[in-house]
Amino acid sequence: MASRPETWPIYPNELLPNTLFKLAAQYPDLTYSEYPRSKDVADGYRKITFKEVANAVHAVAWWIEQNVGKPAVDDGSETLVYMGPNDLRYTVLVLGSVMVGYKMLFPTPRYGAESITRLVASVDGHVLLVPSESPPVVSEVLAKRPMRKFDFPSVDHLIASTPAPYKWTKTFESHKLEPLVCLHTSGTTGFPKPIIWTHDWANSVVQGDRIPAPAGYVRPESVMQGPRTRTMHLFPSMHASGIITALLFQLGCGSVIVHAPSRMMPSQAVDAAVDALEAIGDAGKVDLFGLPPPHAEYLAANKPLLERVGRVVDTVLWAGGSISDAAGKALSARVQTITPLASTEMGLWSSVRKLDHDGTKIVEDENQYNSFHPSLNIRFAEASKDDRGTLYEAIIVKNQGEGAWVQPLFKIFTDVQEKSLGDLFTQHPHDPEKWKHAGRADDLLVFMDTMKFHPGFAERQITAHPGVAEALVAGTRRPKASLIVRLNDGADIEEVQRLVEDVTKDFPFYARIDKSMILTVSEPFPKTAKGSIQKKATLDAYEKQLDALYENSG
Repeated sequence: MASRPETWPIYPNELLPNTLFKLAAQYPDLTYSEYPRSKDVADGYRKITFKEVANAVHAVAWWIEQNVGKPAVDDGSETLVYMGPNDLRYTVLVLGSVMVGYKMLFPTPRYGAESITRLVASVDGHVLLVPSESPPVVSEVLAKRPMRKFDFPSVDHLIASTPAPYKWTKTFESHKLEPLVCLHTSGTTGFPKPIIWTHDWANSVVQGDRIPAPAGYVRPESVMQGPRTRTMHLFPSMHASGIITALLFQLGCGSVIVHAPSRMMPSQAVDAAVDALEAIGDAGKVDLFGLPPPHAEYLAANKPLLERVGRVVDTVLWAGGSISDAAGKALSARVQTITPLASTEMGLWSSVRKLDHDGTKIVEDENQYNSFHPSLNIRFAEASKDDRGTLYEAIIVKNQGEGAWVQPLFKIFTDVQEKSLGDLFTQHPHDPEKWKHAGRADDLLVFMDTMKFHPGFAERQITAHPGVAEALVAGTRRPKASLIVRLNDGADIEEVQRLVEDVTKDFPFYARIDKSMILTVSEPFPKTAKGSIQKKATLDAYEKQLDALYENSG
């Protein structure tokens, strides 16, 4: 394989398929990504080159035209749907579909047939592409919404293809407002809703990643962006984080993603990934290991596993939500950590860390605090206040002026000058530049008397107990707080009850939870793509039991 350039080429204001083709022409044998050769990591990894990915994109475009046919208008208004395992097909489908004039929608299979059917209907989807190893929910979706179904080729077939180039002459300036891909909200507070990334949105993300840190600071995210950087992430390929790390970082920054074996449960995914990291060894050393919050919690609680990670990886990243302080401290004690924030509408929220007076070393930063890059233009407004402190809501303000970088969010919400990001923060007690993520504004409980309380801290403290599998605090439109909890096998319920009372004893009276307000359940909570709890779906599922809990409590 060719050696990687020290500086990655810049292709500003370009459509991503064209960027790929230019890179493939300049660096045909350069590694784009690496995949396990089989389910057994002992079989090693296969390097996939930029030329092979470019050929696969052309092959996908031809396959869509020959099997599905061309859309009535090639402006991305028609949508194709795909559900499959975490692999390269998501990347090549994004690029290949837009060349034919479609856009892709990637529903999360774990959402269930009802949520997926509603999502597909919201974009008027009538064509479903499925791999040979399609998830079981596909048949349920087709039973609810009949669609034209096509069997999509394997990764091996696409990579081995050497088709003639698919004719495509679109330019950025003429077509930047057309869709690149259709993603969706997490579904935490209801059914998932579509979010469309345009080519202009992607261009804004790539440009933003290249904005340097101010003097005296460094961008911690640079550890996963660069032509000499190798990363392994466990973010789902159909999720915004998966597409950013497996497409935008490769084309915009040149980093190599080493794909972990595909597993469903966080514990299984982390175990398999660590096995892969060790199998790769020093010859293919990975610089950064990226995890969703449930995976980070699992790794932090498993000391032998964390020790193994520390021997083969320098930096661990978690993103997509908060983790407990105990988990954050455990990870930070063994490896370097970064905790970037991101969202589907905004992409990565660039942050900065101070350098020492020599400008050579990062000043030690408290776990889970972020200082945001000034180019994001974020301000903080008070959202709620009680005896424990103040919660602030992040609001992003559109950059103005000729030639100014316009943040990606305003490529989606084009008619606003500022917008709440929907995230809540606490301010560092001594450094006003530092902010700690406290949860989503949507999660704020509003009780019957209009008092407000954010349950994130309590949920993280309770879930950190080894006997607790997952926990959710309820209370909106009710007189006081309650807890839905699922216990691990062998857990002592009385011990957990004492823990809950201890965690909440200093909260405002309406947020305190005694044992009479704890609902113990046995079924796993519904999850989003990144593994977080679908709160509305969980509350809806246990509404009657909660009603009874409140009635009995008087």
